[in-house]
Amino acid sequence: MEKVSVSFVCDLPKKGNSPKVSIFNDTNINYKVEFIDTLTNEVISTNCQSNQIVVSGKQWSINWLIKVYREGEDIPFFIEEFNPKGKTVFIKMDATALGDNIAWISYVEEFRKKWDCNIICSTFHNSLFTKIYPNILFVEPNTVIQNVYAQYYIGANRNDEVYSPVFHKKVPLQMIGSHLLNLPWKEVRPELDKMFVGSKRNIQEKYVCISEFASSEKKCWKEVGGWQSVVDYLNSKGYKVVVISKEKTSLVNVVDLTDKNLPILDVAYMLYHAEFFMGVSSGLSWLAWAVNTKVVMISDCTPVWHEFSDNIIRISANPNLDLVDYEQQKYTKLGEVIDKVNSLL
Repeated sequence: MEKVSVSFVCDLPKKGNSPKVSIFNDTNINYKVEFIDTLTNEVISTNCQSNQIVVSGKQWSINWLIKVYREGEDIPFFIEEFNPKGKTVFIKMDATALGDNIAWISYVEEFRKKWDCNIICSTFHNSLFTKIYPNILFVEPNTVIQNVYAQYYIGANRNDEVYSPVFHKKVPLQMIGSHLLNLPWKEVRPELDKMFVGSKRNIQEKYVCISEFASSEKKCWKEVGGWQSVVDYLNSKGYKVVVISKEKTSLVNVVDLTDKNLPILDVAYMLYHAEFFMGVSSGLSWLAWAVNTKVVMISDCTPVWHEFSDNIIRISANPNLDLVDYEQQKYTKLGEVIDKVNSLL
């Protein structure tokens, strides 16, 4: 008996095995399978025999049209088109970084709305998203869900044509999420501020949140004594300065919340009520943006297009930076930072 089975489930990152087509037959027959991208009309064609499995060699979301032909026949005897409407799709964040998860979560919701499907999603920061996206079922990383229609991974992997259609160093961080889920590119803020509307401030005075740190040392501001000078300037203007990084700070005359293992929701709450946030290219900058707090970002090592573009003041000594080829030679001077801060006070 002849039977064709199609699965849009990518089992693991970098496998490139979605979709996969299995052809069962008691008789040994040669087949041709075509994977057709209906948006670009690109065709991936492969030959196989009975009781073999063939894959597309890609793993991100594509509007596939699959055709199966028997050897010697010009008309397909089996056709199936990708259509998750009303079905369950499992989307996994393949990155632990706070900024990555915040940058991409909006597109999980956009995918749900586009296809009118049921979404299960695993992230490394579920507590930030469960109230904002009630129509998504959030599960912990490494959760295994059986019997889903499709499964995808979102991650900023290296230039890998199996893993991703875009090279993560050549596009804005958010664009990775939209491309991997086959959605139109547009900046979409996740609106985490909705969780804190009507909440009361813990600090009644005007305050600014800052963080000196990022995921790598090269992202840090190189001006010696720069952060303390910024703190002193803000204090002189009547602002408290709240340091919210998880790394311990040596700054003085600040409200020091570092090294206290604060829940991420508490950090988001502090950012929501802040006058603005100052930091570098880091997850906390993304979190501040997500709660709709203005961000002052000092980033001498990422292109101006790499992070978000809304509600941000970018300060860079290398405004024409190309992230791929760049070797850091210049860094932002204190005077320029103070000028930008002063414009907000």
